[in-house]
Amino acid sequence: MFEIRRYTPDKAEEWNRFVKQSKNGTFLFDRQYMDYHADRFHDHSVMCYLKGRLYALLPANVSDGILCSHQGLTYGGLIMDEKATAANTVKLFHLLNDYYRSAGIRRIIYRPTPWIYHRIPAEEDLFAIYNECQGQMTAKEISTCILIPHPTKWSTLRKRCVMKAKRNGITVRMTDDYEAFWQILSQNLFHKYGLKPVHTIGEIRLLQSRFPDNIQLVGAYHHGRLIGGMLLYLTPIVIHSQYIATDDEGKKTGALDLIMHHLLHEMNHSQVFFDFGKSTEEHGDKLNENLIHQKEGFGGRGVCYDTYEWTL
Repeated sequence: MFEIRRYTPDKAEEWNRFVKQSKNGTFLFDRQYMDYHADRFHDHSVMCYLKGRLYALLPANVSDGILCSHQGLTYGGLIMDEKATAANTVKLFHLLNDYYRSAGIRRIIYRPTPWIYHRIPAEEDLFAIYNECQGQMTAKEISTCILIPHPTKWSTLRKRCVMKAKRNGITVRMTDDYEAFWQILSQNLFHKYGLKPVHTIGEIRLLQSRFPDNIQLVGAYHHGRLIGGMLLYLTPIVIHSQYIATDDEGKKTGALDLIMHHLLHEMNHSQVFFDFGKSTEEHGDKLNENLIHQKEGFGGRGVCYDTYEWTL
């Protein structure tokens, strides 16, 4: 009934068409996004057909006999369209397990797309993981999200910082000043954690050129100089803050607060959720309380990003 075929580059157009009309896919699963770092991951994605019609996709890579969905992405899991049913998804996972077992895979690590990114409900895969795979949840990380049409009230401190930014003459606008923002971001990450951004400036420029409607930068300016910004990933349902950074002046003048005020109260958008991203470290074992406290001050509340594993 089902046929599972390994993805090959000549199938990119068919793959991308399916992602666009799927009920839980985002532009992160477009091959033009996935393949920018193809040299870092050994791809073993599959395309699942039912009676000759493409039924589902599984973006995945293999490392040391372990299949991951997908190490190069924030989330992954089975990408389905509106016709996917619970019964068929259970059958499909049985066949996927057989397929990957025959390919020498010993274990699967599965990170589903969080429900807030679903265009319509799409958790048939979670039922199949429990029912068919006996999968175990091995990590639970918490993100902070705002329901844009009905936001929770901001804390008094956050409101005061917005007023401070306005008094200091800070302005906010969409910008193409990626190099200046990347310099602020890189300095912050290095001084705080000794790390670099996941993307280089060249990579983010490349991705933005491929997805100009999905990747955008909003900046805070003082006397014409960028003092902070937020790189946004825009999907049909969610505005996700991929990177946030302000310099010392931006921190002192409330630049981030004014950016958030601009995004939520002055921009026209069709999305339902604003997703700040995760505030956990060490695969969810440690909560960064200071970081999540700031996000909660903007009215954000918890949505979990889960990881499941099972042995073949």
